[in-house]
Amino acid sequence: MNYIEIESSRPVKGVLQIRYRDDTLRTTYNQYLDAFTDDYYKVVVFMAGPDTAGVRETVNADEIIFLELSRKQLKGLRRQARRELARIIGRVNPSVILAHRWKSTTIAVAAIKSLGSKDILVFSVVHALCQLQSLSRRLVGRFFLKKHCRFIGVSEAVRQDVLQAGFGFAPEDVLALPNGVDIEKTRASLFPREEARHLLKIPSGVTVVGHVGRLVRAKDQKTLISAFVEVYKKLPNSCLVIIGDGYFADDLRTQVKALQLPESAVIFAGARDNAVRFMPAFDVFALTSVAEGFPRVLLEAMVCKIPIVATDSGGIREVFAADTELCRAGDVAGIARSLIKSLQLEPEARQEQVDAGFQQVVDNFSSEIFRKHLLEFVQ
Repeated sequence: MNYIEIESSRPVKGVLQIRYRDDTLRTTYNQYLDAFTDDYYKVVVFMAGPDTAGVRETVNADEIIFLELSRKQLKGLRRQARRELARIIGRVNPSVILAHRWKSTTIAVAAIKSLGSKDILVFSVVHALCQLQSLSRRLVGRFFLKKHCRFIGVSEAVRQDVLQAGFGFAPEDVLALPNGVDIEKTRASLFPREEARHLLKIPSGVTVVGHVGRLVRAKDQKTLISAFVEVYKKLPNSCLVIIGDGYFADDLRTQVKALQLPESAVIFAGARDNAVRFMPAFDVFALTSVAEGFPRVLLEAMVCKIPIVATDSGGIREVFAADTELCRAGDVAGIARSLIKSLQLEPEARQEQVDAGFQQVVDNFSSEIFRKHLLEFVQ
């Protein structure tokens, strides 16, 4: 276990954020931490995984703890995990506990019970759809979590998922809280267009369909690649750039080879820290997910003023104005048509579209709006 002892002079108020492991999505760590003023002592705990390079430099916490628990220790009764977390809770005495995902939530509640505390609530953040529907989780939710938890879903779709899980929560005990974006900070971090294209090794003068996301089945980059084949036939001076990594990477590379696309037509750029910085390289942003809790990446594309083509899946609809046209998930031909249409937009129409998207973030998804709604719920 790796942590730094708290000085006795620390402020009384504390916020404890518990995560299963460092998944490198540090912007989301910080949006929850930054919602609280500097008079809170801010602690982040990672249950599993080693101390990761860059965390201490990029996460805005006063203390970061890696428990480095094994899979075995995080299964079953989880006695050691419960003891370690109970010791941290007792030492920090947080006024707010934010537990991300199921395991972090159940271990946090078990730790609180072991301390005999009846007043501390765990605010469980649910990031994806269909996470709570198994019989075992429904029983745990109703009989173990209900008295000690409130839930935060990252979209209204996820909130409804939680309410329908059968835990018995009242609607006011479950908050829909979409991710927020620090607009000024995000725009200040962006690479200039030509620098971003150079760093991604994009050939000069090529029109770019861009995508950022984990390479997993739910993101359905397979459909995106198939749709891009049709784009490439129509617009041969174009390429697809995919930023991200994941277990599905080899399957996607195999697909590209089978489709006999030129090597320069699809660029797998790998995972990139703070990937939003590279978005100015794109002429259109594509998200073809078949399941999505809430896609923060679309907000970032809007802040970058890039046209978007997206599927109507999960919480994606909630990002856009009500009259926005979205594609059907898995519809290769429809997605290809939308990509071609976006790439061929006249300058005036393009500007109108991206300005509307930017304003959508300003009006509904700024970091200030996120902070206001979170604090109203947890305080």
